[in-house]
Amino acid sequence: MQKTPTIGIVGGGIAGLTSAYYLSQKVARSKIPHLRILLLERSSRFGGWIQSNQLEQKYDSHVFELGARTIRLHSGVASLSSHSAINTLKLLEQLNIFDSQFCPIEKTSAVYKNRLIYHNKKLVNLNDLSLVFGGKPLRYPPVFYALYEYFSEKGRISVQDETIKSFIYRRFGHVLAEDIVEYLLDPLFKGIYAGNVANLSARSVLKKIFNLEQRYGSILHGLLKTRKDKQKDDPVHFLFNDLNLKDYSTLLNKYAIYYFNDGMEILVKTLVNHLQSLPNVELKVNQTIKEIQFQENNQIEIATQSNEKYRIDHLISALPAFELANYLDNKRDEILRSRLNQIPFVNMIVINLLYEREDIFPKAAFGYLIPSRENSHLLGVLFDSCVRHQTDKQKRGSQLTVMMGGAWFDQLRLGQCSDEQLMHIVMAELKKQMNLDQKPLVYSIGRLNKAIPNYYVGHEDVLDDINTLIRRNNLPLTLVGNSYRGIGISDVIFDTRVEVEYLNLETMKRKA
Repeated sequence: MQKTPTIGIVGGGIAGLTSAYYLSQKVARSKIPHLRILLLERSSRFGGWIQSNQLEQKYDSHVFELGARTIRLHSGVASLSSHSAINTLKLLEQLNIFDSQFCPIEKTSAVYKNRLIYHNKKLVNLNDLSLVFGGKPLRYPPVFYALYEYFSEKGRISVQDETIKSFIYRRFGHVLAEDIVEYLLDPLFKGIYAGNVANLSARSVLKKIFNLEQRYGSILHGLLKTRKDKQKDDPVHFLFNDLNLKDYSTLLNKYAIYYFNDGMEILVKTLVNHLQSLPNVELKVNQTIKEIQFQENNQIEIATQSNEKYRIDHLISALPAFELANYLDNKRDEILRSRLNQIPFVNMIVINLLYEREDIFPKAAFGYLIPSRENSHLLGVLFDSCVRHQTDKQKRGSQLTVMMGGAWFDQLRLGQCSDEQLMHIVMAELKKQMNLDQKPLVYSIGRLNKAIPNYYVGHEDVLDDINTLIRRNNLPLTLVGNSYRGIGISDVIFDTRVEVEYLNLETMKRKA
């Protein structure tokens, strides 16, 4: 029997690790510094899908990333806060890896500016689009679309939620919306969510834009109205006093995205090393959970497949929603289980390839995305050597990553393909799209089961139901991770900080 208050964290990905990190800081400031933090991870390693595999020295130690490989320096439209990006920078500074690992990409660089899509059997650079004169793949100049949306009275109705596709069609009309959806948003959200804009929620995914349109009746009107008042509407401005946008203004003005010198997993390893140095934090791997029971005395019992039992006072779940649902009681937590299972996830296949030639890329760019109407087996291709040019320019060869599956995983029957069949598909697509007719020196195929959550229409209602059930049943439970309020790394990290900040440690005191 444990004799000290204990907060348990299940899931050792980035959400679980940062929960432990921010919780350890909160505990150190509290009146109960002896509170114990226990983190349980199912596998033999931490980090979840964040996994950086360094190749052998004969391949110049190129880094193959299984998951994310860059982090945005500017919050996206679905971000919880405009401060989430600088919160991650603050974390890097606190962990003393900012100077050694932070590798930014300038906004003026070709890698950032060149945004390619595969359109009509050609790679088209969206950066070539003129605001006034237009260009491929749009039928009209972008300014025409903006003015139509600004002045149009059609579709100015109050909507609880709708798909991204429906939202754009409502605001731009059928003729204009087709271009925007098919050639811009469809490939964009393939690259972010691996999801289909005909299913993704405008309210959850285009959070800021959707709210502005509902408030002001027009997307453009809302953007113009609020552009000078960004900080005022951001509640975190009052929650955390160490996140001042002005402190990072020079960096934010110059750079757009960044990566880590040693790969994304360095953040995971650094967090693990830091947490393992703390006396009140315990990290345990190979802990396959069998059941999580909320007991009558407001405590929680976690049972593992190896018959270990942990009694804790509060649970922070950093597991995917569907996985947490599997561990809850069938009868007592039936409704909560059903709501958690309403958050869908998509399967991904990520294929890293290293080529001998150094001139395989059609132009310096982040990569390219592929609209659904092109009927490709690929979602997109990332030009890793272009992205990591700052640190990898002395390395031989060229590296790229192919993304497959997502919302189209079952339709394309990718789960039935062998590695050889997948490579045959990839080689044929790369030859057609990039004129790349060369076998890679080495490649790696990652099959990511239920990798990315997709926020469908009604996602916010599902979250409201989940939170209501937790409060109504007085469950000592906090939910973090990409299942709920954002899938970007910075959004997930910031969300854990917010949730930990709202945690009342005083309620977890109990007699030894």
